[in-house]
Amino acid sequence: MKNNKVLILFYHRINMFERDYHQLCVSPENFRDQIQYLKEHYMLVRFEEDWNQLDSDAVVITFDDGYLDNLQFALPILEELQVPATIFVSTGTMEQAKELWWDELEYLLLNGSHLPGYFQLEDSEFGYRWNTGTFEYRENCYRSIHHLMKNFVDPNKREEWMEQLWRWRGLERKARKENLTVSEDECRILARSKMISIGAHTVNHPSLAVLNRAEQEKEIASSIDRLSDILGEQIILFSYPFGSYGANYNEDSIEICKRCGIKKAASTDSLLWDSSVDPYTIPRRVVRNWGLEEFQEKIHDYWEGA
Repeated sequence: MKNNKVLILFYHRINMFERDYHQLCVSPENFRDQIQYLKEHYMLVRFEEDWNQLDSDAVVITFDDGYLDNLQFALPILEELQVPATIFVSTGTMEQAKELWWDELEYLLLNGSHLPGYFQLEDSEFGYRWNTGTFEYRENCYRSIHHLMKNFVDPNKREEWMEQLWRWRGLERKARKENLTVSEDECRILARSKMISIGAHTVNHPSLAVLNRAEQEKEIASSIDRLSDILGEQIILFSYPFGSYGANYNEDSIEICKRCGIKKAASTDSLLWDSSVDPYTIPRRVVRNWGLEEFQEKIHDYWEGA
């Protein structure tokens, strides 16, 4: 058996904002430099390939969430440099009437001025009153609610809380153009590119381990079925939201993926792939908005296991 290794990288957004609260953005300039460097120094292969058949070590490019800027800014660079990538799409925001929940939460609590002096979350289990009189207090409120939404509540309760926050702000719910995810038509455009493979990433981007098996099945199967209908082909690739085994997905998640026809599923475990890795727990390493020199150092560290 060959003992080659594969470094799977994951991005989220190719864009540039003055404030990138979760460090999800890589600028188009840095992305081009990063991809050019990888092309010049490594074999670049597709996520869906059988890596056991490779004759050397390799690198794989993936994206999570399905932001529209993957189409606007990442795809032209990938096509120009002829580098393949897989984009894992969350389907719950494809109508483009709302943003992914962490972007929406950030907008409600960290943008604008003259906000109310406190926010009272009405909930029988997690109800709490936060001081929101200063930006620092609102940051604390944001971090607290984000932690609860990610780790303790299901998408239905998360939606109830979001509606409370919109009422608290006195604003009509909307999605900002710069934070849209791909629509059905835009997803088709991505899939038509020879450089792009599409995978599923749930409907509402929950931490799956928080949900019971029936709720997990709905999140996983519904996203796979919708993307299969949109693209007219079976979806065989999946990425677990947040991606840490135990905390964010579990054995139920894996079994549901298998039952739904998924052949490979990506985690965020910070390891290299080798032939001993389970195809339903494929490790990946994150990429941030690093300039070329820092990116080279990070890639070296990733290969060395740092």
